[in-house]
Amino acid sequence: MTAPVTIAICILTAVVTQIGFAKPALLQRLLFKPREILVEGQWDRILSSALIHADWMHAGFNLFAFYSFGSAIEILYGWKTLVVVYLFSVMGGSLLSLFLHRHHQYAALGASGGVSGIIFATIFLVPGTGVSLFFIPIAIPGNIFALVYLIGSFWGLRKRMGNIGHDAHFGGAIVGLVFAFAIRPSLCLADPLYFWGSIAVAVACLAVLFVDPTNSSGSLLPKSKRN
Repeated sequence: MTAPVTIAICILTAVVTQIGFAKPALLQRLLFKPREILVEGQWDRILSSALIHADWMHAGFNLFAFYSFGSAIEILYGWKTLVVVYLFSVMGGSLLSLFLHRHHQYAALGASGGVSGIIFATIFLVPGTGVSLFFIPIAIPGNIFALVYLIGSFWGLRKRMGNIGHDAHFGGAIVGLVFAFAIRPSLCLADPLYFWGSIAVAVACLAVLFVDPTNSSGSLLPKSKRN
């Protein structure tokens, strides 16, 4: 079985990414930038930033992960489900970033918020899903990966680790969790410990971010964060 819409999204993202490399002005117009969104009303940046990447390694990781997990969603649940989960996950990651960086000079690019949402939706909607990492020779059970990923993203966000948009990853993952439960609650609750554990961790981390957002972000970033 094939997943034509998953492939089409990968191709579209790759093409726009390549055009962005050749046309810096276009790249700048598509970047996620809080000031341009909130002051100039360029709300399209919430989604457009997912179409561009910093380099081909960045794009390759995101597109490989998106195809690996997104194709399962499309084949089992249809292309409309894939598109809705992906777009809302991109929006979820961008909106959390917008809240955290609303007073900062900040820029970000990449599809990782949407990819995180697709990964989390697949973990709970496709039983037995595991996640393979390049430096680990065996697949990590999806339910364990979900908890570790949420905690790791939150930790990276609070500690400002690397030139990585942990906030977009975290926001997208939460959206994926919510959609998984909305689409097929029985599958999510088949493993209630990990599902409700993931929800509890996500809610607790969000509470911390909303109470103290200033400890999660810098005031000035010299280059774009990679999502």
